[in-house]
Amino acid sequence: MIHCYKCKESLEDTNWMPSFRNRGQRICKTCYKLSFNSKNNKVNNPLAMYVNGKYVSRKHPLHKPGKYKTFNDAAFEGTYKLDNIKEGYVYVITNKAWLGWVKIGMAIDAEDRLNGYQTSSPMRDFVLEHAVASNDRRKAEKEAHTRALPLSLDSKGEWFKIPLQQAITILDNLNEHRHIRATKKADPLPKEDNLQGSLF
Repeated sequence: MIHCYKCKESLEDTNWMPSFRNRGQRICKTCYKLSFNSKNNKVNNPLAMYVNGKYVSRKHPLHKPGKYKTFNDAAFEGTYKLDNIKEGYVYVITNKAWLGWVKIGMAIDAEDRLNGYQTSSPMRDFVLEHAVASNDRRKAEKEAHTRALPLSLDSKGEWFKIPLQQAITILDNLNEHRHIRATKKADPLPKEDNLQGSLF
């Protein structure tokens, strides 16, 4: 009696492929499909996408088969280009090392961008304070920077010296805005502190 080397099931005409029988390959159809047939095996499927070890659905707009550390890695490898993708997020990130400063930036995925910042910080102390979805992330980021600049005591590129709540209010009041997710809820600014009212 011949048995499958994986499940030890007895191999017969009903569960043993003729080509395997001819070669003396001792594996049943079920074990083969589960272990080696890439279409049925999520781990070995050449059409699957993983980012930082997490499976990414084929419905994701950036789906591209392969294993990547970040979405940026997937975007820059092969045919994808970040410039072609308009949708994404505008976000506010802070770091306790720079009190009073906030970074207003844009990304295809705000959580993925935060993970990118964490790799450059031994303390892993960057915090994604707020993020809003946008159909045109570049345009939304430009609008946010334009609104933040006159309110800022100082600025360096995408970093602005303004209160966190004010930065969150700027994002929540962008012209083209769909609020999807926020890691922290913002309390509305008191009327007397809302300096943006005169600008918009």
